[in-house]
Amino acid sequence: MDTHDLLGLVLEVFTWVGFGSAVVVLLIMLIARAADGSWVETHGVIVEGPEGREVRWMTVAAELFSRPVDDAEFASLRDPDEPIVFYSRREPSRARFRRTADHARALRLLFAVTFGIGVVCSIASIAILFIPTS
Repeated sequence: MDTHDLLGLVLEVFTWVGFGSAVVVLLIMLIARAADGSWVETHGVIVEGPEGREVRWMTVAAELFSRPVDDAEFASLRDPDEPIVFYSRREPSRARFRRTADHARALRLLFAVTFGIGVVCSIASIAILFIPTS
């Protein structure tokens, strides 16, 4: 087995590993999204309470909820005067400031990386077919 064949074999293995792991990550993404449920967008209000800073929001059913806001969350808000709050449709007392959770963004990045590895190795594996061996 010469170097050309070995490189082709390695690229083929990385192609299958990339696409295979991308499918697994995609299935995990779908399960995580189903478990996370749907989130409803609403406007919130940041208030300074006796226990510290908290965000308050009202649901579609006119229920009022609140939860504490830490300094890191407050610093990451685009508009602290009128923040956009996303509350869980299943459990309206749960809220966050982003539509998607951190684990969903991490899984999306992992899917992009593994799928990208599969695509790049697939293209390189096809391109190596056209390179003459010496």
